[in-house]
Amino acid sequence: MNAETPARPLRYWSPVLVGLLAVWAAIFFTMAGGPVAWIARGWMFVPVGFAGALLGNISAVGGGIVFIPVFVAIFHLPPVMALKIALATQSFGMTSGAIGWLQKGAVPLAALRIAVPGLLIGSSVSTFVIHPNALLIRLLFGPVSIALGVLILVIARRGGTLRDLPDHARWLLFAVAVFGGLITGWVAIGEGEVVAALLMLAYGMEASACIALGVVLLSINSIFLALAHQFLLGGIPWEIASFTALGAIFGARLAPWLARHADARRLKLIFAAIAIVDGTLFVIQSVNGLFR
Repeated sequence: MNAETPARPLRYWSPVLVGLLAVWAAIFFTMAGGPVAWIARGWMFVPVGFAGALLGNISAVGGGIVFIPVFVAIFHLPPVMALKIALATQSFGMTSGAIGWLQKGAVPLAALRIAVPGLLIGSSVSTFVIHPNALLIRLLFGPVSIALGVLILVIARRGGTLRDLPDHARWLLFAVAVFGGLITGWVAIGEGEVVAALLMLAYGMEASACIALGVVLLSINSIFLALAHQFLLGGIPWEIASFTALGAIFGARLAPWLARHADARRLKLIFAAIAIVDGTLFVIQSVNGLFR
């Protein structure tokens, strides 16, 4: 047994979960002018948040893989609004999952310290320099989703044993983190999976460590971007995001437990299929919308 990843029991209910629920309640009752009316209109978004966070934390790709196509194609929300909701939801869901992975002791901290500055640079460029817009989201989300699905298929068959980041990998990790931050700023997904894929495929790092790192990075990225949208870019539609965030807190907390007790490779294959089909349908829907 690796000394850095002791087999500790994962408790679903914990002080962390209670703390996240307290933060959610504070935001909800601050933003909701009429809580009862909000609940009557928004309760159906809770299971969407649960499903997106559960899938996103198992793979490190992020719940945006579910949120954006569901909100755009099914609920017919504007793409930029869907992006804002996805980022706000991931701030809760990925953070809940990230804490679970940190409690497992699975996150390679040296790699985390190198990747965080890169993701913040990339996210800043894609948020403040080349602003996300409806056309950009429609053009990028489908191809990015398909590419991430293919990446998951590739890395599902790979698994190294290395726990520590090699010294010569530092600059490449930083550059990939910048790229991940760029695409996450535009479509809410990408940071976690591109970093995890790099470390697994290029350096043979342990799969659980790479996924744990990806989840933590996407948590940090989502919080940064959600704060930017809330205070600098017109605000977040909390009448929807508060309910997806509530579902995400519970769904993300379940992910580390499911990853430990289920067949990890099978879960990744299922998720890869979802990402590829999801991306393909989004491309078709976007093309149809552009030419109408």
